[in-house]
Amino acid sequence: MIKLSTLFVSSLLTFASLNTWALGGGDFVNNGGGLAEKNVLYAYAKMENYIQTCLQSDACKLTPSQKAILQQIYIGLPLEKKSPQILFGSERATPGLFMIDGNVRVAKTGSAVGSPIYINSDLLYTKCQSGGYDPVTIPEAVAILIHEFGHHYGKYTHEELDLIGVRVSLMLQQNFISTPLIPWARSEISATVFNPDLLTSFPQVLLNVGNDVFDISRMYAEAVHCEVFTLPIPILPIPDLELITKMPAGSLFHNIHWEKIKDKGPYYNVQITGNVSNNCKYKQNVGIRNNNFQMTISFRINKIGNELKLDKSSIKLDQFKDPWWKILKLPN
Repeated sequence: MIKLSTLFVSSLLTFASLNTWALGGGDFVNNGGGLAEKNVLYAYAKMENYIQTCLQSDACKLTPSQKAILQQIYIGLPLEKKSPQILFGSERATPGLFMIDGNVRVAKTGSAVGSPIYINSDLLYTKCQSGGYDPVTIPEAVAILIHEFGHHYGKYTHEELDLIGVRVSLMLQQNFISTPLIPWARSEISATVFNPDLLTSFPQVLLNVGNDVFDISRMYAEAVHCEVFTLPIPILPIPDLELITKMPAGSLFHNIHWEKIKDKGPYYNVQITGNVSNNCKYKQNVGIRNNNFQMTISFRINKIGNELKLDKSSIKLDQFKDPWWKILKLPN
Protein backbone atom coordinates (compact mmCIF):
# COMPACT_ATOMS: atom_id res chain seq x y z
CA MET A 1 0.00 0.00 0.00
CA ILE A 2 1.04 3.61 -0.56
CA LYS A 3 2.45 5.21 2.57
CA LEU A 4 0.30 8.09 3.76
CA SER A 5 3.40 10.20 4.37
CA THR A 6 3.72 10.52 0.59
CA LEU A 7 0.29 12.08 0.22
CA PHE A 8 -0.02 15.82 -0.11
CA VAL A 9 -3.76 16.02 -0.36
CA SER A 10 -4.90 16.79 3.16
CA SER A 11 -5.94 20.30 2.15
CA LEU A 12 -8.08 18.85 -0.64
CA LEU A 13 -10.07 16.53 1.58
CA THR A 14 -13.11 17.19 3.67
CA PHE A 15 -12.25 16.29 7.22
CA ALA A 16 -14.97 14.52 9.18
CA SER A 17 -14.13 14.68 12.87
CA LEU A 18 -15.79 11.93 14.87
CA ASN A 19 -15.34 13.95 18.02
CA THR A 20 -18.03 16.39 16.88
CA TRP A 21 -20.94 13.98 16.63
CA ALA A 22 -22.74 11.77 19.07
CA LEU A 23 -24.48 8.54 18.20
CA GLY A 24 -26.53 7.82 21.28
CA GLY A 25 -30.31 7.91 21.20
CA GLY A 26 -31.59 11.32 20.19
CA ASP A 27 -28.43 12.71 18.58
CA PHE A 28 -27.88 13.84 15.01
CA VAL A 29 -25.10 12.37 12.92
CA ASN A 30 -24.48 15.66 11.18
CA ASN A 31 -21.03 16.22 9.71
CA GLY A 32 -21.79 17.71 6.33
CA GLY A 33 -21.73 15.70 3.12
CA GLY A 34 -24.43 13.40 1.84
CA LEU A 35 -26.18 10.37 3.23
CA ALA A 36 -23.53 7.96 1.94
CA GLU A 37 -20.82 9.80 3.89
CA LYS A 38 -23.05 9.69 6.98
CA ASN A 39 -23.51 5.94 6.53
CA VAL A 40 -19.74 5.46 6.35
CA LEU A 41 -19.28 7.44 9.55
CA TYR A 42 -22.04 5.54 11.32
CA ALA A 43 -20.57 2.21 10.22
CA TYR A 44 -17.19 3.34 11.56
CA ALA A 45 -18.70 4.35 14.92
CA LYS A 46 -20.52 1.02 15.31
CA MET A 47 -17.77 -1.19 13.85
CA GLU A 48 -17.22 -3.05 17.14
CA ASN A 49 -20.88 -4.13 17.23
CA TYR A 50 -20.91 -5.31 13.62
CA ILE A 51 -17.64 -7.25 13.77
CA GLN A 52 -18.59 -8.84 17.10
CA THR A 53 -21.91 -9.98 15.61
CA CYS A 54 -20.05 -11.68 12.79
CA LEU A 55 -17.42 -13.29 15.02
CA GLN A 56 -20.14 -14.78 17.20
CA SER A 57 -22.28 -16.08 14.34
CA ASP A 58 -21.81 -19.12 12.13
CA ALA A 59 -23.90 -17.27 9.53
CA CYS A 60 -20.86 -15.14 8.74
CA LYS A 61 -19.21 -18.22 7.15
CA LEU A 62 -15.63 -17.20 7.80
CA THR A 63 -12.72 -19.58 7.34
CA PRO A 64 -10.33 -19.90 10.32
CA SER A 65 -7.79 -17.61 8.63
CA GLN A 66 -10.44 -15.02 7.79
CA LYS A 67 -11.75 -15.13 11.34
CA ALA A 68 -8.21 -14.57 12.66
CA ILE A 69 -7.79 -11.46 10.52
CA LEU A 70 -11.18 -10.11 11.59
CA GLN A 71 -10.29 -10.82 15.22
CA GLN A 72 -7.13 -8.74 14.79
CA ILE A 73 -9.17 -5.86 13.43
CA TYR A 74 -11.67 -6.13 16.29
CA ILE A 75 -8.99 -6.13 19.00
CA GLY A 76 -7.24 -3.15 17.41
CA LEU A 77 -10.28 -0.89 17.07
CA PRO A 78 -9.79 1.04 20.36
CA LEU A 79 -6.26 1.97 19.26
CA GLU A 80 -7.44 2.75 15.72
CA LYS A 81 -9.99 5.22 17.01
CA LYS A 82 -7.70 7.19 19.30
CA SER A 83 -7.29 9.81 16.57
CA PRO A 84 -9.76 11.05 13.95
CA GLN A 85 -9.39 8.60 11.10
CA ILE A 86 -12.00 9.01 8.33
CA LEU A 87 -11.42 11.55 5.55
CA PHE A 88 -13.29 12.01 2.28
CA GLY A 89 -11.80 12.90 -1.11
CA SER A 90 -12.56 12.72 -4.81
CA GLU A 91 -10.73 10.94 -7.62
CA ARG A 92 -12.44 13.22 -10.14
CA ALA A 93 -11.24 16.34 -8.35
CA THR A 94 -7.74 14.94 -7.75
CA PRO A 95 -6.85 12.40 -10.47
CA GLY A 96 -4.61 9.62 -9.21
CA LEU A 97 -5.49 10.07 -5.56
CA PHE A 98 -7.32 6.73 -5.37
CA MET A 99 -5.46 4.93 -8.15
CA ILE A 100 -3.93 1.72 -6.76
CA ASP A 101 -2.45 -1.07 -8.89
CA GLY A 102 -3.94 0.52 -11.99
CA ASN A 103 -7.50 0.66 -10.60
CA VAL A 104 -9.52 3.43 -9.01
CA ARG A 105 -10.39 2.28 -5.50
CA VAL A 106 -13.21 3.33 -3.21
CA ALA A 107 -10.76 3.85 -0.33
CA LYS A 108 -7.08 3.79 0.64
CA THR A 109 -5.02 3.81 3.80
CA GLY A 110 -1.51 3.21 5.14
CA SER A 111 -0.03 0.10 6.71
CA ALA A 112 0.12 1.18 10.36
CA VAL A 113 -2.59 0.87 13.01
CA GLY A 114 -4.36 4.21 13.30
CA SER A 115 -3.49 5.33 9.76
CA PRO A 116 -6.13 7.65 8.28
CA ILE A 117 -8.61 6.03 5.92
CA TYR A 118 -9.35 8.08 2.81
CA ILE A 119 -12.75 7.45 1.22
CA ASN A 120 -13.47 8.18 -2.46
CA SER A 121 -16.84 9.94 -2.39
CA ASP A 122 -17.18 9.52 -6.17
CA LEU A 123 -17.90 5.82 -5.67
CA LEU A 124 -20.30 6.13 -2.74
CA TYR A 125 -23.35 6.77 -4.92
CA THR A 126 -24.90 4.59 -7.64
CA LYS A 127 -27.34 5.89 -10.25
CA CYS A 128 -30.74 4.20 -9.93
CA GLN A 129 -33.63 3.66 -12.35
CA SER A 130 -35.42 6.82 -11.29
CA GLY A 131 -32.42 8.91 -12.35
CA GLY A 132 -31.38 9.69 -8.79
CA TYR A 133 -28.47 8.26 -6.86
CA ASP A 134 -28.57 5.59 -4.17
CA PRO A 135 -26.05 6.07 -1.34
CA VAL A 136 -23.82 3.27 -0.13
CA THR A 137 -25.60 1.38 2.66
CA ILE A 138 -24.27 0.77 6.15
CA PRO A 139 -23.48 -2.94 5.46
CA GLU A 140 -21.63 -1.91 2.28
CA ALA A 141 -19.72 0.74 4.23
CA VAL A 142 -18.73 -1.93 6.78
CA ALA A 143 -17.21 -4.02 3.96
CA ILE A 144 -15.19 -1.02 2.73
CA LEU A 145 -13.86 -0.21 6.20
CA ILE A 146 -12.97 -3.82 7.06
CA HIS A 147 -10.89 -3.97 3.87
CA GLU A 148 -8.98 -0.83 4.85
CA PHE A 149 -8.52 -1.85 8.49
CA GLY A 150 -7.09 -5.17 7.27
CA HIS A 151 -4.17 -3.38 5.62
CA HIS A 152 -3.09 -2.21 9.09
CA TYR A 153 -2.40 -5.77 10.27
CA GLY A 154 -0.43 -7.45 7.51
CA LYS A 155 0.35 -7.62 3.83
CA TYR A 156 -2.97 -9.14 2.88
CA THR A 157 -4.14 -8.94 -0.72
CA HIS A 158 -7.06 -6.83 -1.83
CA GLU A 159 -8.89 -10.02 -2.77
CA GLU A 160 -8.46 -11.54 0.71
CA LEU A 161 -9.75 -8.42 2.44
CA ASP A 162 -12.56 -7.90 -0.06
CA LEU A 163 -13.86 -11.39 0.67
CA ILE A 164 -13.84 -10.87 4.44
CA GLY A 165 -15.61 -7.54 4.08
CA VAL A 166 -18.23 -9.01 1.76
CA ARG A 167 -18.97 -11.91 4.11
CA VAL A 168 -19.47 -9.56 7.06
CA SER A 169 -21.61 -7.28 4.89
CA LEU A 170 -23.82 -10.14 3.66
CA MET A 171 -24.36 -11.34 7.21
CA LEU A 172 -25.33 -7.81 8.30
CA GLN A 173 -27.73 -7.42 5.37
CA GLN A 174 -29.69 -10.41 6.68
CA ASN A 175 -30.29 -8.47 9.93
CA PHE A 176 -30.80 -5.02 8.38
CA ILE A 177 -34.23 -3.73 7.40
CA SER A 178 -34.46 -0.61 5.24
CA THR A 179 -37.86 0.89 4.53
CA PRO A 180 -38.01 3.89 2.17
CA LEU A 181 -41.15 5.97 2.15
CA ILE A 182 -41.59 5.26 -1.60
CA PRO A 183 -40.20 1.74 -2.19
CA TRP A 184 -40.09 1.89 -6.01
CA ALA A 185 -38.31 5.26 -6.30
CA ARG A 186 -35.58 7.28 -4.66
CA SER A 187 -36.82 8.68 -1.38
CA GLU A 188 -35.30 11.24 0.94
CA ILE A 189 -37.13 9.66 3.86
CA SER A 190 -36.43 6.14 5.11
CA ALA A 191 -36.06 4.06 8.24
CA THR A 192 -33.28 1.53 8.89
CA VAL A 193 -33.23 -1.14 11.61
CA PHE A 194 -30.44 -3.54 12.58
CA ASN A 195 -31.47 -6.48 14.79
CA PRO A 196 -28.40 -8.24 16.30
CA ASP A 197 -30.41 -10.84 18.27
CA LEU A 198 -33.46 -11.19 20.50
CA LEU A 199 -31.93 -12.58 23.67
CA THR A 200 -29.51 -9.92 24.89
CA SER A 201 -29.54 -6.91 22.57
CA PHE A 202 -31.76 -4.13 21.30
CA PRO A 203 -32.02 -2.99 17.69
CA GLN A 204 -30.28 -0.01 16.16
CA VAL A 205 -33.05 2.20 14.77
CA LEU A 206 -32.19 5.03 12.38
CA LEU A 207 -34.36 7.64 10.70
CA ASN A 208 -32.96 9.06 7.45
CA VAL A 209 -34.37 12.43 6.39
CA GLY A 210 -32.70 14.33 3.56
CA ASN A 211 -28.97 14.07 4.21
CA ASP A 212 -29.32 13.60 7.96
CA VAL A 213 -29.31 10.39 9.99
CA PHE A 214 -30.98 10.33 13.39
CA ASP A 215 -30.26 7.49 15.79
CA ILE A 216 -33.27 6.67 18.00
CA SER A 217 -31.95 3.33 19.29
CA ARG A 218 -31.87 4.52 22.89
CA MET A 219 -35.42 5.87 22.61
CA TYR A 220 -36.56 2.46 21.33
CA ALA A 221 -34.84 0.62 24.21
CA GLU A 222 -36.56 2.94 26.70
CA ALA A 223 -39.98 2.52 25.05
CA VAL A 224 -40.20 -1.30 24.88
CA HIS A 225 -41.40 -3.18 27.94
CA CYS A 226 -42.79 -6.47 29.22
CA GLU A 227 -46.18 -6.76 30.92
CA VAL A 228 -46.24 -7.67 34.60
CA PHE A 229 -49.71 -6.51 35.68
CA THR A 230 -52.24 -5.13 33.16
CA LEU A 231 -55.87 -4.11 33.49
CA PRO A 232 -57.64 -4.92 30.16
CA ILE A 233 -59.88 -2.26 28.60
CA PRO A 234 -62.18 -3.89 25.96
CA ILE A 235 -62.84 -0.66 24.03
CA LEU A 236 -60.81 0.63 21.12
CA PRO A 237 -58.85 2.87 20.83
CA ILE A 238 -58.42 3.06 24.62
CA PRO A 239 -55.23 1.15 25.55
CA ASP A 240 -55.04 -1.36 28.38
CA LEU A 241 -53.85 0.01 31.70
CA GLU A 242 -50.32 -1.32 32.15
CA LEU A 243 -49.92 -0.87 35.88
CA ILE A 244 -46.62 -2.74 36.24
CA THR A 245 -44.04 -3.30 33.51
CA LYS A 246 -40.40 -4.34 33.30
CA MET A 247 -37.61 -3.87 30.79
CA PRO A 248 -37.01 -6.83 28.46
CA ALA A 249 -33.62 -8.53 28.27
CA GLY A 250 -33.61 -8.04 24.49
CA SER A 251 -35.88 -7.01 21.65
CA LEU A 252 -36.46 -7.24 17.89
CA PHE A 253 -38.19 -4.66 15.69
CA HIS A 254 -39.45 -6.13 12.41
CA ASN A 255 -42.16 -6.04 9.71
CA ILE A 256 -41.74 -2.28 9.55
CA HIS A 257 -43.96 -0.24 7.26
CA TRP A 258 -45.04 3.34 6.69
CA GLU A 259 -48.57 3.72 7.98
CA LYS A 260 -49.43 7.42 7.77
CA ILE A 261 -48.19 10.51 5.97
CA LYS A 262 -50.08 13.79 6.14
CA ASP A 263 -49.04 16.86 4.19
CA LYS A 264 -49.65 19.85 6.44
CA GLY A 265 -48.21 22.46 4.07
CA PRO A 266 -44.98 23.59 5.78
CA TYR A 267 -44.39 20.11 7.23
CA TYR A 268 -45.29 16.41 7.03
CA ASN A 269 -46.64 14.27 9.85
CA VAL A 270 -45.51 10.68 9.34
CA GLN A 271 -45.78 7.40 11.22
CA ILE A 272 -43.97 4.06 11.02
CA THR A 273 -45.40 0.88 12.53
CA GLY A 274 -43.67 -2.44 13.13
CA ASN A 275 -43.91 -5.62 15.17
CA VAL A 276 -42.03 -5.96 18.44
CA SER A 277 -40.65 -9.24 19.83
CA ASN A 278 -39.41 -8.93 23.40
CA ASN A 279 -37.40 -11.38 25.49
CA CYS A 280 -39.35 -11.13 28.75
CA LYS A 281 -37.84 -12.78 31.83
CA TYR A 282 -40.06 -13.64 34.75
CA LYS A 283 -39.81 -16.26 37.54
CA GLN A 284 -36.68 -18.41 37.64
CA ASN A 285 -35.24 -15.95 35.11
CA VAL A 286 -36.84 -17.91 32.25
CA GLY A 287 -37.05 -16.00 29.00
CA ILE A 288 -40.41 -15.87 27.21
CA ARG A 289 -40.66 -14.52 23.68
CA ASN A 290 -43.53 -12.02 23.67
CA ASN A 291 -44.80 -11.17 20.17
CA ASN A 292 -48.02 -9.46 21.25
CA PHE A 293 -46.91 -5.89 20.74
CA GLN A 294 -46.39 -3.37 17.98
CA MET A 295 -44.49 -0.10 17.97
CA THR A 296 -45.37 3.18 16.32
CA ILE A 297 -42.76 5.84 15.60
CA SER A 298 -44.27 9.19 14.71
CA PHE A 299 -42.48 12.43 13.88
CA ARG A 300 -42.68 15.65 11.92
CA ILE A 301 -40.58 16.64 8.91
CA ASN A 302 -40.27 20.36 8.23
CA LYS A 303 -40.01 21.70 4.68
CA ILE A 304 -37.25 24.32 4.57
CA GLY A 305 -36.90 25.55 0.99
CA ASN A 306 -35.99 22.48 -1.05
CA GLU A 307 -34.73 20.59 2.01
CA LEU A 308 -36.45 18.28 4.46
CA LYS A 309 -35.46 18.49 8.13
CA LEU A 310 -36.52 16.18 10.94
CA ASP A 311 -38.03 17.93 13.96
CA LYS A 312 -36.20 16.15 16.79
CA SER A 313 -38.67 17.27 19.45
CA SER A 314 -41.59 15.67 17.60
CA ILE A 315 -40.36 12.05 17.76
CA LYS A 316 -42.66 9.77 19.76
CA LEU A 317 -42.46 6.00 20.25
CA ASP A 318 -45.36 3.96 21.55
CA GLN A 319 -45.47 0.21 22.20
CA PHE A 320 -49.05 -1.07 22.05
CA LYS A 321 -51.15 -4.13 21.34
CA ASP A 322 -54.43 -4.44 19.46
CA PRO A 323 -55.91 -7.76 20.64
CA TRP A 324 -58.79 -9.47 18.87
CA TRP A 325 -61.04 -9.41 21.89
CA LYS A 326 -61.44 -5.61 21.82
CA ILE A 327 -64.77 -5.83 20.07
CA LEU A 328 -66.15 -2.41 20.98
CA LYS A 329 -64.89 0.62 19.13
CA LEU A 330 -65.62 4.26 19.78
CA PRO A 331 -66.57 6.37 16.71
CA ASN A 332 -63.84 8.60 15.27
